[in-house]
Amino acid sequence: MRSSQPAHVSMTDTLTIVMTARNAAATVERAVRSCLGETSAPLLLIDDHSIDDTVERARNASHGAIRVIGAPDPGGVAAARQTGLDHVETEFLAWLDADDEWVQGRARTLVDVLNRDADVAVDALDLHDGTTGAWLRRMSAPAFLKTASGAIRLFERNFLPGDSQVGLRASMVRSAGGYDASIIGPESYDVLLRGVATGARFGWRDSVGYRMHAYPGSLSRNITRQREALTRVLRKHAYADVARLYAAAGYGERVAHWALVSMALYRGEPDAALRFLELASPSALADAAILEPEGPWPHREDWRRMFTRGVALLMRGEAASDALEACRACEALEPTAEGANNLGVALAQSGDVDGAQAAWTLAESRFPGYADPRRNRAGEQPFAITTHPLRRLPSRTDYR
Repeated sequence: MRSSQPAHVSMTDTLTIVMTARNAAATVERAVRSCLGETSAPLLLIDDHSIDDTVERARNASHGAIRVIGAPDPGGVAAARQTGLDHVETEFLAWLDADDEWVQGRARTLVDVLNRDADVAVDALDLHDGTTGAWLRRMSAPAFLKTASGAIRLFERNFLPGDSQVGLRASMVRSAGGYDASIIGPESYDVLLRGVATGARFGWRDSVGYRMHAYPGSLSRNITRQREALTRVLRKHAYADVARLYAAAGYGERVAHWALVSMALYRGEPDAALRFLELASPSALADAAILEPEGPWPHREDWRRMFTRGVALLMRGEAASDALEACRACEALEPTAEGANNLGVALAQSGDVDGAQAAWTLAESRFPGYADPRRNRAGEQPFAITTHPLRRLPSRTDYR
């Protein structure tokens, strides 16, 4: 899918900046102004049934240069994104959320990457607090993703700095099936996984091209809804098909089966997770060694195996004594915040309320702001089980 643009055409003529917005009057002008310097990149706004003056503000901020199209009923981010995709006339596109900012020169950077036989271009982003504007951290793709076959590891967890904050070859997104309107939250991750499954190529840059503003009430912070949608996203991919992708990419069977373990836990299928666990980490091999020291899960094997076993047994909701034994063993091997949280769940399921509260308090002390033990201490049901090890990489965590 090499670019066939003639040499005299500006490189940024081949990329459209697409925004989706619903009642974004408070931030849309900032977003539009941030990309006005990209004079050759068309601006497209998909208005998702706004009832405020979002559209008027966007038009004024762009001096009339932005093209506006209304999203179809009943609306939603994924449907709005699909509408944007349907109206993109350039070879490439990139999304800009109406509460975020574009960094000048990014269009050329993305086009440079995409023109080098890539279907997805990933750069770094700066994360800011939406309320105060304070810079929080810089996030870029980890090294293991940047290898020739590294993007396949996205089946294990979304390790990208942002899944919608990437540059895309429009034909790849269309051939992958476009945006699924039933997916609320990880709609872009869904597209990328389908792209990976059909051979999409990723290109990487470490330069910062995007400023993300994090707000407490944003869609991506609704963890319960995100997990429900993620379950549906991953159930689109058969375990056997993913295993074949890992084999074709040259990964060993243990790494591939650990990937299936991660998928099974996200899909809410603990029995499948336990089956794959026996292949990923046979008991005889579960020692203190780390399977992939430079990989996405740099945890000692015995701890990782015991943590996962405890999670799966807790998810099954039975054999409380077995789950408790696994969680205690996990905590004895290496005390962690996630281990303490799950130990608290196991204790609660076994009837030890005081012990559970103590474990959850310990978990919060080890990871301030940790949502799962806070929810558990408040008595919310069902208990919040931390299904995957907490991120050790600088990113937006799933568990705060």
